[in-house]
Amino acid sequence: MCIRDRGIVTAADDVEEVEAYYVDGRPVPASEIQHRKLGVDANVKRGLPLFYPVQKNLRRAEKLLRNMSVVAEIQSAIALIRKHVSATAAGLEQFVQNEADLSVTSQSTARTSHFRRYAPGTILDAFAGTDYQFPAAAIDAGRYVAVLQAELRAIASRLVMPEFMLTSDASNANYASTMVAEGPAVKMFERLQREMIEEDLEVMWRVLTGAVQSARLPAEALAQLDVEAIPPTLAVRDRHKEALADQILVRNGAMSTQTMSMRHGLDPDRERELVREREAAPAIGDLGVDTR
Repeated sequence: MCIRDRGIVTAADDVEEVEAYYVDGRPVPASEIQHRKLGVDANVKRGLPLFYPVQKNLRRAEKLLRNMSVVAEIQSAIALIRKHVSATAAGLEQFVQNEADLSVTSQSTARTSHFRRYAPGTILDAFAGTDYQFPAAAIDAGRYVAVLQAELRAIASRLVMPEFMLTSDASNANYASTMVAEGPAVKMFERLQREMIEEDLEVMWRVLTGAVQSARLPAEALAQLDVEAIPPTLAVRDRHKEALADQILVRNGAMSTQTMSMRHGLDPDRERELVREREAAPAIGDLGVDTR
């Protein structure tokens, strides 16, 4: 007896024993599928997205950022407010009309809007009954930014990430002090790298096996080929110390020169070719060139 739950077919008494996956409505044997799961135990059929544990925090941060932008937009859109203490409604309307540089009447609502342009450095002359207020001057966006950064900092802490990866603000912690080899984020990323390398190598060997089975590669290819994966360095690099450490490992036979080249972002085959070309090239003195 099998249990089919949302495209995954497992044994009735063991959810870890996956028998098949449904892909586009067609059952595919589990041996042909590599299922990578994150954030769950082996007895859970599906993994969780990376940001699933902090989705509520992300929603709050999104709403806060939206509300900050809307409030700032409204406050900054109103340049100034004039309060006429003793003016009547009719007198105020006549005053606005006389002071306007442009008046536009809507054909649908028959409402007239008056506009006045204030050039930079404009000096306003007001009579005693007029009071000018500037709402934009009361905007304090710093309070909301601090709350938003605190929310993003909590998200980064839950995901074991440096703060600047989410806030895009490296003022609280620079890159050199955060991405050191002993840092929690580096250890987490290295663990993810190891897991990804192991799973990627499994896929590559499946590809090679399929190529042999389809006669696109000779049968002895699996014994002659060796697939390796070297991840990029995460921690802040000290090239001099790394080169010395690699030199000691190569000298003692613990590392090959090919691996050392790839660790430093070089192509071993290309570098060997360049070395051979340099050694085969004639010296300048052999070409009869006067170097004086």
